[in-house]
Parts: sequence; structure tokens; C-alpha cells
Amino acid sequence: MTKAEFFMQLQDRLRGLPQEEKQNIIRIYEDLFRQAEESGKSEREIIESFGFQLPPIPNQPPLTGQRLMRRAESGARVVITSVALGLFNLLFVLGPFLAVAASLFTLSLVAILFTFSTFWIILGTGLPTSLTILLLEIFFALMMTGLGVLLTIGMWKVNVGFKKLVIRYVRLNLRLIKGE
Repeated sequence: MTKAEFFMQLQDRLRGLPQEEKQNIIRIYEDLFRQAEESGKSEREIIESFGFQLPPIPNQPPLTGQRLMRRAESGARVVITSVALGLFNLLFVLGPFLAVAASLFTLSLVAILFTFSTFWIILGTGLPTSLTILLLEIFFALMMTGLGVLLTIGMWKVNVGFKKLVIRYVRLNLRLIKGE
């Protein structure tokens, strides 16, 4: 590839960009070419140092110097934001999250156990000898079951709300990382 072919290909790759940006990029490459030629490099060595052997990818804008810098800055910002959020979440969010999640799990388990406690109360105590004790056991078993059903319904709603809150927090972290 000659210098003229290189600049024709460069202009082809830069189509779709504003004319001013196109001219700035071409001027930069002309300066680079001139400096390299003054230092004794051949056209082929200069073109290979630019890395322009591959044909352009269709329907994808070329990586200009400015776009390449923006992409590198964006990548560095993503890494820094990810590390900072990771440390913040590890130090300040993980402990309370685990405590709340464990509490919700425990309360949900208690609600389920209360709901099915009728079977354990009646089967565990056997048949009492007195009608008063039998009625007391039945009353206590039904009370525990009712309390368990109410607690189960409440815990279901609290767990769904907690899940939505966690999803919103994760999405917020992702938006912060993306820079939105």
C-alpha cells in the first residue's frame, strides 16, 4: 500500500464524520507521516505502524483518535466506578443486607411452622384424658395456625418488597457503572 492508497482508505473510513473532524484526523496522519519520513522510515513501515492493513468493518464508524480516547476514558471510568461500588457494597451494604435477608428468612420459616403447627400440637400431645384439655389444645392449635397464616401472608408481601428493593439497588449500581 502506498501513501496515496493509505490516505484514500483513510478518507473512506472517515466517511460519515463531520468535515472538520475528518480534516483534523487527516492532518494528524499527514504530520505523523511527515515526521516518520523525516526520521528515515519507508511508506510501508509507516503504514504498518498505523495498523491499517485490515479493510474497514461495514456499517461501523471507524475508531478515530478522539473516539479511541473517549473509549479508553470510558473504560477507565467503568473500572474505577466498579471498584468503588464494589468496595462500598462490601463494606457498608453487605452486612445489613445479610442481616435483613436472614431475618426475613427466619420469620418466613416461623410463619410456615406456625401454619402447620396444628398437626404437631395434636399429634405430639396425643389424646388428653379430659375434655377441657382437649378443647384447650384445639383452641391453641387453631390460634397458632391462624397466626401462622397471617404471618405467612405478611412475610410473602415483605419478601416480594425486599426482592424489588434489591433489584432496584442492583439496577442503580449498573446505571452508575454505565454512567447514566
